[in-house]
Amino acid sequence: MRDHFRNSRALLAAVMNRRARRFPALLIAAVLSPLLGGACIGVSAKPTTTAAGSPSALKRCRAVRPADDGSIDDLEDANNQITKQAGRDGYWWNAADPKGSKIDMQVTEPGAGSEMAMRMTGMTVPGKPEDDFWGVQLGINFVTDGLFYDASKYAGISFKAKAGADSAHQIRFKIGDINTHKDAGICKACWNHFGKDITLTNEWKEYTVTFSGATQEPGWGDPRPQAVTPSKLVALNWQVGPGQKYDIWIDDVTFLDCQ
Repeated sequence: MRDHFRNSRALLAAVMNRRARRFPALLIAAVLSPLLGGACIGVSAKPTTTAAGSPSALKRCRAVRPADDGSIDDLEDANNQITKQAGRDGYWWNAADPKGSKIDMQVTEPGAGSEMAMRMTGMTVPGKPEDDFWGVQLGINFVTDGLFYDASKYAGISFKAKAGADSAHQIRFKIGDINTHKDAGICKACWNHFGKDITLTNEWKEYTVTFSGATQEPGWGDPRPQAVTPSKLVALNWQVGPGQKYDIWIDDVTFLDCQ
């Protein structure tokens, strides 16, 4: 599903008001302001040469494993900040479209063979993405000081996830970078992040998305580079599209290295 944030300032204000009881206002602004913005659709799907980064810069592996310093968050500290290591100090965040979709996130138990996990629940309003019915997102930003995070030494990202018994199972995992995030100042039709469509099960399962295997959605976005730019990542998120009831659990988010 496409992120459509035409009314970014109004949406940011609404999210900040809704979350003000749970986070300090300055922290909310720091975490969410890079993540919200406008989007357009219907742009040519041809790859462009004006994008930053190069496919040759991707780390490619025959097999992958969790990187030695790769833990983004295992949730065992039961808070909303990711694991502080390798220059990462960001936070979990959530956002909902302006049409009435709802999302609640909480660190709760049990995890994927551990004590804690992140859980998002709610309902999304049915409608067309081009009319701003894009659903909800649960996400992570990598840093709080600046915009970009250099993940070029890694090969991709893995996470564990499951869906509740009465939940939607279709989600899209997305990796925002310099070419797709509006705040980077490059994209003309933003928010078509590289990623992967995923079908969850009702049991915990590990999902792996390599940087070389991540793709944009077809038919829209400008620019359309040949690959994600790991050296300038902004955030990652899990998106549930419009018209669904969902109960989704995430745990053990990790950068990957070659085996």
